[in-house]
Amino acid sequence: MGVDRPTGQGRAGQAIGWQRPSLVLAILTLVALSATVLAATPPRSVNPGPFDSTSLPTATSVPHGRWAMQTTGISAIIDDVSCADGSHCIAVGAAGVILSTSDAGTTWSSRDSGTTHPLVGVSCPTPAVCYAVSNFGDLLKTGDAGLTWSISVLRGRTPFAISCPTTVDCVTADGFQTHDGGESWQQASRLGGVNLACPASSRCYAVRNQLGHGAILGTSGAGWTLQTVTPYFLNAVICTSVTTCVAVGGGESGSNILTTGDGHNWTVQQHQATEQTLFDVGCATVDVCFVLDGTANVLTTTNRGQTWAWQSTGLVGSLYAISCPARDSCFVVGSGTAPTGGGLVAHYQSEMTR
Repeated sequence: MGVDRPTGQGRAGQAIGWQRPSLVLAILTLVALSATVLAATPPRSVNPGPFDSTSLPTATSVPHGRWAMQTTGISAIIDDVSCADGSHCIAVGAAGVILSTSDAGTTWSSRDSGTTHPLVGVSCPTPAVCYAVSNFGDLLKTGDAGLTWSISVLRGRTPFAISCPTTVDCVTADGFQTHDGGESWQQASRLGGVNLACPASSRCYAVRNQLGHGAILGTSGAGWTLQTVTPYFLNAVICTSVTTCVAVGGGESGSNILTTGDGHNWTVQQHQATEQTLFDVGCATVDVCFVLDGTANVLTTTNRGQTWAWQSTGLVGSLYAISCPARDSCFVVGSGTAPTGGGLVAHYQSEMTR
């Protein structure tokens, strides 16, 4: 995910009350950002502290399932994970770490990436083909389910994240694209994003931060256009179809969760929490999604984002990234806590399949 993530503090079983941000603020911000939407963007913010949920009502919208820690044997922090299906996943992290599994995480194997740069993004369109990026411009590809990796380098670039809807089409968060399976890369736009999701080759969404605000951009093959802005930073976006997506983020004075059902108009839900940052989001179905905030708990919805509630995972550590390859399965990655430390991988399995 491309940021230094401090260990957070836990909370469990609390529902959230949401408010819409000021319409005037949104309009003024939209005007300010429209002229500079393709300029360079600063890195996303980190999570500066815990969240006080003592005044919130009891949770009412929690998926039924179990989170279980998996063994990696890796001491480095794991920053991102992508699963092509319920069995095959690739996880990446600090010092060029790459882990792969072909048995739903029963066993994870360490792979040689060919770089010691931290890997911050990974995307697997199929079990065999995956792409990964570092913030030093490294672009990695495997065609054999992670056994071997090839590297190309973009000098002076920081991709931050990558999304590959097919085995030959990929887009990075800073606007580089390939349409020939990584044989060549071109910077189609100076996107300056921190995260993106491409549910199809012709449709992508990206989140970026500028001037203390977040912005969502979309493309349908004819260049990127600004769709909406928010009062707070945005860190991640995920789509369950070409028109149904969720974006999350936050900063010093609050956090946002946004949803769209038509691929153009976004509904903003503002959570008034002090110094709250949401790092990543994954959706097992169009109804069920999980949001990570750098603690061992997750923010959940079971009704397409209409209501959200905190759920305790029972894990120990900090969760930074999530991938949900099936309606009953999600994988999360992050870091363990002292004194054990090390890379963290865990698996969520819904109650209906256990």
